[in-house]
Amino acid sequence: MEAHMTCYTGGCCCGKVRYEIAAAPIRGFQCQCRDCQRDTGSGHASVMVFPRAALGVTGIVTETLRTADSGEQKLKGFCGSCGSPLYNKPLSKPDMLGVYVGTLDDPSDFKPELVMFASRGHAWDHLDPALPKIPNMRPSKLSPPWTRG
Repeated sequence: MEAHMTCYTGGCCCGKVRYEIAAAPIRGFQCQCRDCQRDTGSGHASVMVFPRAALGVTGIVTETLRTADSGEQKLKGFCGSCGSPLYNKPLSKPDMLGVYVGTLDDPSDFKPELVMFASRGHAWDHLDPALPKIPNMRPSKLSPPWTRG
């Protein structure tokens, strides 16, 4: 029997940048940090985390070094032509990549496990009340809820 390879595709608004991720997502979350609010122009970002090595890109992605609300540095990738934010590459986790769900061709598989930086959220940004809300970033020393079970 042939194994089915999971593959996600997506890109920017103008189509000059396209990407393919040949892996299943590691986790999904919504983030209400100010950096994500600024990137999306809304109250939060929806993010799926993938192994960074699984990413293939066509087109030119501009990356800028930014400091996250957590104090850690990350590279933000976006289309230099249309400005669409595409992904985050945290420097402290060189094997991980956070992709903005809205840039996926088919975002219907997204299932967030939690909301991070809920302390920076706004009353007008209505997220699923059943999702666990963490005031800041999830503690890295504890086993995250999406790895249990």
